[in-house]
Amino acid sequence: MDGTQAAPLRQHVSNATLVTSMGLGAGDVGFLAGLYGSFVGHQTLYAATVTGCSAAVGAFMVGMAIATFIRKGSAG
Repeated sequence: MDGTQAAPLRQHVSNATLVTSMGLGAGDVGFLAGLYGSFVGHQTLYAATVTGCSAAVGAFMVGMAIATFIRKGSAG
């Protein structure tokens, strides 16, 4: 034995795991944006909810675009 090791196999992350992780992260971003809008922006409950949901959808879309780019290695 010369002490070398084989290269580790690249682990595959399923699409379901990726979407779930992005959804949970986007939900956290939306929740924080809603709290910020409620406390700092003095928004009503409805307006803060709309702010949080909009931020969550936007974070999910951006996160999925980044994850897709990283997985495919190209923009298209």
